[in-house]
Amino acid sequence: MSQAERILLQAIQKSIWKTDVTFPADTDWNAVLKEAEVQAVLGIVAPVAPAETQKAWLGRTCLVTASFVRILHSQSALCALLEQNGIPFVILKGTAAAIYYPDPSQRTMGDIDYLVQQTHFDQATAVLKANEYQVVDDPRMPRHIHVYRDGISFEQHRFFSSEGVEIERYIMDGMSMITPAEVCGSGFPMLPKLANGMVLLGHMVQHMRNGLGLRQVIDWMMFVDRELNDEFWENGFGRAAKEAGLDTAAIVATEMCRIYLGLSERNWCKGADPELCAELMESLLSSGNFDRKRGKGSSVEAVTSNIHRKGLFRYLQTAGEFNWKAYHKHKWLKPFAWLYQIGRYAKQGVRAKRGGSQIKEDIARGKQRNMLLEKLKIKQ
Repeated sequence: MSQAERILLQAIQKSIWKTDVTFPADTDWNAVLKEAEVQAVLGIVAPVAPAETQKAWLGRTCLVTASFVRILHSQSALCALLEQNGIPFVILKGTAAAIYYPDPSQRTMGDIDYLVQQTHFDQATAVLKANEYQVVDDPRMPRHIHVYRDGISFEQHRFFSSEGVEIERYIMDGMSMITPAEVCGSGFPMLPKLANGMVLLGHMVQHMRNGLGLRQVIDWMMFVDRELNDEFWENGFGRAAKEAGLDTAAIVATEMCRIYLGLSERNWCKGADPELCAELMESLLSSGNFDRKRGKGSSVEAVTSNIHRKGLFRYLQTAGEFNWKAYHKHKWLKPFAWLYQIGRYAKQGVRAKRGGSQIKEDIARGKQRNMLLEKLKIKQ
């Protein structure tokens, strides 16, 4: 762990928990804030930097706040439209995670994700189209459709679960108990705490495969701080996490938050292996949010990880079906999708600028990530 990474973790503690931390005089705050930016936690860390550094970074930190305000405004308009048309829905992640933060506006926002009750999905889509939202339904993305308006990206979900993270039963149960919530004066519907917690846990686990960053971890940590005490774990959440195969990941990630991010102690995660907690923290610090620190080369690592999970032929076949535009129009080409994918990789290899040593390093990291997932008992 570099000095910038150590200071980053301490700065997060100081910002969230108001801990009394004295930073070394030689701290390179520009390096710390660069780390914060790549981990999508700049809004949390910047306020504890020295005044001169805050001034130098003011433009970028203002973008975090401005994005939050824009997202909140667009989300409010969406909520009003869907509610006026009697469409049951809930916000996923985003403000449904920020609600647990001491200052919700410090959370870096991305797309607006929301889940529409399946019986109303087509109605919701029609309403959006009739109200100047651009809707793109990509058959390769069965979980959701993309929606755009005024430069804001939305994802309207049919379901949330992805391969290896099966939590839909808890979400569907939660849809019958939609809870009204409010962030910064803006109301929105969200899932009840068990289902919402399972979404935040599932989201974190999904990114353990392809670029876990501190933003997803802090979302989980703030939920744990506000909602997941020992009683709730013993009387509901722990059982749900175990049934979904996510209990080990929940325990290790929570203990990691206690060790490195200042979360208060929980009895239910005391048995976590400190070395595994350290390995998980090292992995997320080296990847950054959505693998930003590894750049385009991380695709080699991702391929290695996917082949390990699915087997070589199945991976080539599914990847070919996803990438081959001709197959999308002519389904009879399906038996040849794996051959298309091999050709695609060969073509990419000819254009690649990365050296053989770097590719070997990416493959090694992919194997290392798979080993970590196995230790966390995450389905692959």
